Amino acid sequence: MRLPPFDPPTLAELRAWWRTRDEHAVQRLILEIQRQRLTLLELRLLIDSGVQQARAADRTLVERGEPLMTLRIRIAQEVLRVGDIDDTRRTNRAAQEKVAVHTEGQMEYAREGRLRRQRRNI
Repeated sequence: MRLPPFDPPTLAELRAWWRTRDEHAVQRLILEIQRQRLTLLELRLLIDSGVQQARAADRTLVERGEPLMTLRIRIAQEVLRVGDIDDTRRTNRAAQEKVAVHTEGQMEYAREGRLRRQRRNI
């Protein structure tokens, strides 16, 4: 999705819009949200690449609980929370579904690790 140029909303504007709900302001806010979601997808691709490179260099860098893996899982969780993100400018539907399946696998991996830690702490 190609976004038109716009000025990102300031915190003061967000607070004012909350009170007044100005139509133009709401449009800018929607653009800002979509921009942040697209940025989130870019960050997910970057962390996935970084994890692969770290794994090749030293597998201990990407073990459970390490900062890179924690960041990767957190970004994956956020992408799942948001749901569909229109990123048609870059990928086709098949590629998006492949990423979604991979992300779901990361979430399951995170849940398993959390359960093991809980069991260990009991």
